[in-house]
Amino acid sequence: MCGIAGITEPNDPGSVRAMLQSIAHRGPDASGVWDDPVGKVSVGCARLATTDLTHQANQPCITSDGRFVLVFNGYIAGHRRRIGDAIARGLRCETGNDAELVLLLMADAIRRGHESAKVLETLSGQYALALWDTVQSCLWLARDPLGIKPLYVLNLPGGQIAFGSEISAFSSIAPTAPDESIKPSYLAHLFVHAAQTGAQGVTLLPPGRVLCWRGGSFSSAMIAHPAQSRTQAVVPQVLLSAVRQSVADAMDVDCPAGTLVSGGLDSAGVAALASDIARERGKEPPVAFVMGFEDPAYDETAAAQNLCKHLGQELHVVSAPTTAEEIHQELCAGLQAVGGPFANPSIVLMRRLSKAVSAEVKVCLSGDGGDELFGGYPRYRAAQLYEKYWCHVPGPLRRLTAKLSGLGDHREMHRFLAGASSGAEHAFASWNNRCPIPECDARMVTRPYRDAGLADAMMGFDRDVTLPGNQLAMSDRCGMAFGLEYRLPLLGHDVVRLATSVPASQHLRQGPKTLWRQAIAPHLPARHVQNRKIGFNPPVADWLLGVARYHWGDETDILNAIFAGVDIPTDSKSRYWQRAVTGKDLDMALGVWALMVWQIWLGQVGSGVRGTADTA
Repeated sequence: MCGIAGITEPNDPGSVRAMLQSIAHRGPDASGVWDDPVGKVSVGCARLATTDLTHQANQPCITSDGRFVLVFNGYIAGHRRRIGDAIARGLRCETGNDAELVLLLMADAIRRGHESAKVLETLSGQYALALWDTVQSCLWLARDPLGIKPLYVLNLPGGQIAFGSEISAFSSIAPTAPDESIKPSYLAHLFVHAAQTGAQGVTLLPPGRVLCWRGGSFSSAMIAHPAQSRTQAVVPQVLLSAVRQSVADAMDVDCPAGTLVSGGLDSAGVAALASDIARERGKEPPVAFVMGFEDPAYDETAAAQNLCKHLGQELHVVSAPTTAEEIHQELCAGLQAVGGPFANPSIVLMRRLSKAVSAEVKVCLSGDGGDELFGGYPRYRAAQLYEKYWCHVPGPLRRLTAKLSGLGDHREMHRFLAGASSGAEHAFASWNNRCPIPECDARMVTRPYRDAGLADAMMGFDRDVTLPGNQLAMSDRCGMAFGLEYRLPLLGHDVVRLATSVPASQHLRQGPKTLWRQAIAPHLPARHVQNRKIGFNPPVADWLLGVARYHWGDETDILNAIFAGVDIPTDSKSRYWQRAVTGKDLDMALGVWALMVWQIWLGQVGSGVRGTADTA
């Protein structure tokens, strides 16, 4: 992974070097800039060297005839096989680096008059890139179709643009102001959905988009998504084979690598296959990492220890932050790295974990994407139950049951009944909108997949909207803040094709992740697949209370600050706050946390805080 940046027709020849300095944490191993001799563009890369560690593999990459220049952030699965194929076709490759592979394939396609998007859709991996063609004076920008790696674009006067891996890259070339119009969508999702960012004039390239800039004009194309229509059955062994190959490709690095582990199926499954593959290659299993909590309700250390003992992995337990000051510090640093409001409180945990992991390895395999692809969230089972049974209950009875359930303390039951009180559209909106405060006017992005069943629609929505905007953004910013590359084998394109060709009913046939559970269970310790799902989540209510008190002081100041800009009566503010901090209403705790984060973020941008990494 790397940090990339560039600008068209730069006024200052040192602009890109200053941009790279702002994101140097993403690539501490080497830095390089290429300036167009006639001043049309300047592109640069801060490199994190993971494959082919020689200086010849540093970027920018330039074709032998000097026509094409590439800066690339990411990795291509099976790059050594693909390099061999390219050489067999007559292309000349000077390094063993996947960036040069992408350069050669795109350059060859453009020379032949082919679409660059068609070339990129043949490549599995995670990437963002910029390619300059000196002959056509064209700049291509592209982002992988799963949205794993980011690429931001800043509009400049005169039709010029700048691009960068993080919004902070633009701090040295132009001032940016907050875009408060994103608030309704942000509160609904807890993140800012692409292409919006929270910064005026800055857009996040949507997943799979290929943007071509030429002299101030734009054209675009889309890289085909590997997801398939859900129409067929897949046997567990076929899925396991695809995941195994994806894990093997992710482990093909020239630097130390590790794995995240937990009590769940996804990271544990990746770790199990990685350990097996390492032994096949005559190496020790990769070192493993888990976050430890003082509260047993959130702690998966015992399950991780049992797993690693079974797999022969060395386990590092990283302690979660506990004090309000620590949590506040990590939260503020995370918001600076994201460059916009981001209300998943797990970003605090991910930053603390990433810092510890980066001290041991450069590459770490993660299980991100497993819940979305294999049916891991309870909401999917709720959708299945609604479609199979509850939608046939008369509407008045459903609404009455929902009203009565609100009088009790059973959050999950009330959430299901409230969402299922009307039609499928209402259920989809109710179960996916994360803001429980009606006065906030939280609005989701348009629901896609209207022709799909409710469970399939929710899995597709999470895969294409929530996953890139939430978990993948968090993994990238937190890892790269410390020069750590997270690789996500469950999002390999062959894995995605298989998982999405299976209807939700098969994934959920015998409970969550039926297919994946059957595939990976033989590789895990006995009873690991029966572990209670905890997830990578903190005690939100306790954190909310502690951080708010640390940041603002007494309850009056807290309520005035957090609910600023929302037309809510004073007694309602107090009632929402009390519900949020009791520990009994997670939805309200997350909703109020999102409002708190919004105010902290506004305070950052208002004070001119620059988004740089915390490397202390």
